[in-house]
Amino acid sequence: MKNELVQNFKMHLEEDGKSMKTVESYVGDTSAFVVFLESKGVDFNGEMKRFYITSYRNHLIENQYKLSTINKKVNSIQSFCKTSNGYYKEGL
Repeated sequence: MKNELVQNFKMHLEEDGKSMKTVESYVGDTSAFVVFLESKGVDFNGEMKRFYITSYRNHLIENQYKLSTINKKVNSIQSFCKTSNGYYKEGL
């Protein structure tokens, strides 16, 4: 399921005319997020919860990512949520 979600997101980005660099970046960020959730025992099915984003952001902070990088990754994930699964809720 997770690979299907990420692949659908990739197709959406390509169909939307995003550059290859943007597609690679967004897909990489999203894939890393899904892997993180799996490492925490979450069987991610596309339904986003605020806790997932908060936990991932804290993980990135603990691993000393720069704020700009964290923001980029969170933006990629929010784009994934908006376009890929219909479960996006404002205010993530």
